[in-house]
Amino acid sequence: MARVLGLDLGSHTLKAVIVETTYRGATVKSWLTAPVPPDGTPIDRLKAALPRLVEQGAALVDSVVVSLPGTTLATHPISLPFSDPKKIESTLAFEVESQLPYDLDDAVFDHQVGIADDKGAQLLVGVARKTELAPMLEALREVKLDPRIVTHAGLVYQSLLNTLPGTLVEGDAAVAILDLGHERCSVAIGKPGGAVEFARTFAGGGWSLTRALSNEFKISLADAQAWKEEHGAVGTEVVGAEAERAGGAFMRALQPVLRDLRSTLKSYNARAHRPIGVLLLCGGTSKLRGIAEQLGRDLNLPCKLLELPSETRDALGVGRQEAAQAYALALRGTATGAKAPRFNLRRGEFGFKSDFDFASDKLGQIAAFAVVLFVLLIASGIVRNSVLERREKQVDAVLCDVTQRILGKCEKDFTIALSMLKGQGSPAAGIPPRTAATLLAELTSHVPPDMKVTFDQVVIDLDRISLRSETENSKSLEELIGALKTYNCFKEVNEGRVEKSKDGTKVTTRLDIQVECPTDVEAPQG
Repeated sequence: MARVLGLDLGSHTLKAVIVETTYRGATVKSWLTAPVPPDGTPIDRLKAALPRLVEQGAALVDSVVVSLPGTTLATHPISLPFSDPKKIESTLAFEVESQLPYDLDDAVFDHQVGIADDKGAQLLVGVARKTELAPMLEALREVKLDPRIVTHAGLVYQSLLNTLPGTLVEGDAAVAILDLGHERCSVAIGKPGGAVEFARTFAGGGWSLTRALSNEFKISLADAQAWKEEHGAVGTEVVGAEAERAGGAFMRALQPVLRDLRSTLKSYNARAHRPIGVLLLCGGTSKLRGIAEQLGRDLNLPCKLLELPSETRDALGVGRQEAAQAYALALRGTATGAKAPRFNLRRGEFGFKSDFDFASDKLGQIAAFAVVLFVLLIASGIVRNSVLERREKQVDAVLCDVTQRILGKCEKDFTIALSMLKGQGSPAAGIPPRTAATLLAELTSHVPPDMKVTFDQVVIDLDRISLRSETENSKSLEELIGALKTYNCFKEVNEGRVEKSKDGTKVTTRLDIQVECPTDVEAPQG
């Protein structure tokens, strides 16, 4: 089982969800947050917040997945008259270069197919400057959170689209997911259970509302943020003159977001020719009371808060819309197969250093260890061969001594020596191949281990065994005779008259066993 960390690099709060993969899917294990300082450059603020997340156990995972923070990732919809992956790869760089205001060598990009049919493919291409990606990766690497995947903040919601029921919308309508963050909004549009067909990120969110409130009431940004979180509301949720005044400031601050959102929805309708059935809200700013109803009226579109799957509630709680992106990122890290999202900015010089890459960096040390191991193996072989050679000479000397004393001739070849010892006229030829002791051993070894039997009056010759046996019943006697016949040197096993004891608990008979092995050439003499 692998543990995957989905890390949402928010500008107000770092949010992380840890999931553990199992044979049946993924289980949420932890929900972690860390505040981001309000002052400093984005990368300095990130570096200040990351250690607080690590202290909570964020680094105790097998892999990390993040989306590029802020609005530095530009999304370009590109249409191509073909959908073959190889043709797309070979053509895409030229298409991207024509849309960039800077040199392609300064950019890192990847794509994902949004809609594909017989007319071609409509791609969603994310492009970022290398100077934006590199510092973020370095900051994460410093705290042991080097991500395997850096994805698009909108495309990552494909993981959540797959969890939505098909009954959420009617007919062929699509679902739009709007992540209202602190400084950035992300939109993902697609069918429930399907892929993201359109995605985009743009500036705007909770920070704009906080500034608007600060300007309206001439209070500090910190006080405005605290008041917004505790009392902020829009639309029908506004109660009181002060709240109404604040609500007006909020709605003015939301107008740029509404404009970008309307253009995004229209662009999708024009490309996909499919209506949008519902808008689902998530992100920290979606917790502003009344915002779902207000956006629904402004957009003339059903709008409600995104509900995460019920199996996440034990770890995340209910109504945790701000955890949506972190949860989607964690699911992205568990996705496999052809249907898994492919977008990942860890390409080329930014490719993730896997275990294989780490091994290649240590190739010199590995080669040195291999040479040492090879030398040790050679030395071990030489020592082993010398020991075996010395022992072989000792065995030859013993065999020579035995054959010299018995045959009057030194013979070091074991096969020849054995043949000579068994040959006619040799001193060893008179040694019988069997003895009374070996026959008795074979007799007792062929008695079934769970059988209670007593032997007495045993007479053993080299060609015959005579004995009296006592068993519990006639069936046991039959089993005993059958077991003795399995020995190939017991040619015949004959039983005498069977007698029962007075109390009927014992059966006694005399057994006569003829001994003759298949390898016997002639019966032994004497």
